[in-house]
Amino acid sequence: MAVRQLRLMLGLFFLVAGIGLLVLRFGMPDVAAQIRSPRQLLLGGFLALVLAGVNLAKWYAGYMWFQERATPVRRPLQPDPTATTDPEYNPEFDFNKSGEATGKPSKE
Repeated sequence: MAVRQLRLMLGLFFLVAGIGLLVLRFGMPDVAAQIRSPRQLLLGGFLALVLAGVNLAKWYAGYMWFQERATPVRRPLQPDPTATTDPEYNPEFDFNKSGEATGKPSKE
């Protein structure tokens, strides 16, 4: 298992745990008071959300780095395969035709 996948799983785990603690704290305050102090549940929920954010941010940065490295790139002096191989017509370099195309008199 790669570190990137572990960060994603940890981020999702902390996200679910943080949301669960906050739902327990605000959704069922009487049950939360019997289990732990409501302040401890609130701090635990916020800490879990912060850890989820850190792990998900690290996972996303690693994912973007991996995508950038996987993008195919041409070598510096390699010709572009999509470019046309036909050179642009320049009448000044056309020595087979008469001078009428260039507007200059021929030397025959």
